[in-house]
Amino acid sequence: MVFRFKIWFENDDEIVRWIDIKPASSFLNFHHAIQDAIGFDKKELASFYISDIHWKKHMEITLENMLDDEDMSSDTALPSPVMKDTKLRDWINDPHQRFIYISDYVAQWTLLIELQSIQDPRKDATYPLLVKSEGKAPRQREDSKFKMLDDNEFDALAAKILAAKGIKDELLLEAEELLDEDDDQDEDDGNDFYGDSTEEFGMDGFSEVND
Repeated sequence: MVFRFKIWFENDDEIVRWIDIKPASSFLNFHHAIQDAIGFDKKELASFYISDIHWKKHMEITLENMLDDEDMSSDTALPSPVMKDTKLRDWINDPHQRFIYISDYVAQWTLLIELQSIQDPRKDATYPLLVKSEGKAPRQREDSKFKMLDDNEFDALAAKILAAKGIKDELLLEAEELLDEDDDQDEDDGNDFYGDSTEEFGMDGFSEVND
């Protein structure tokens, strides 16, 4: 037999994939099948969560062991099951078993998964198998800081840069004017000081002595 799962994006239930997979398959097999079905590159970490009927997360099944050596040495540390070592059949306890799948811990791409039915395997099929697809999946890195700007976004950014440059230039001009005023004031003060003294003293700074 094979499990047929319906998988859809939490924020857009019109983007749906149906995947058939054998009960003895690992969650790692399921992870790869989902990534292929939505066109992601499998470069990011991901997790499955066992879910109840209210889509509340329970136990996590991770792509990799998330505990470091220090955690592993602790008596209280309980490592989460790892996908490659965890079979689907061991976590199907309901005819409509639900999972939550999160890809990329930063972007938090979240997909909801529900067991739809149990099918007889097809002799000519290789599992996991994408049996149906609806809706175009989003670009994996569309929301990253490296995304390309469209014309409107580029114009808005350019306007902000020019405005900031204008403010900077204006502040620099004001600072230069203040420095010029200070220099002029210093020159005036210096002339007053030496102007009075040259009447009584010679140019060499000593008083003239008349015999």
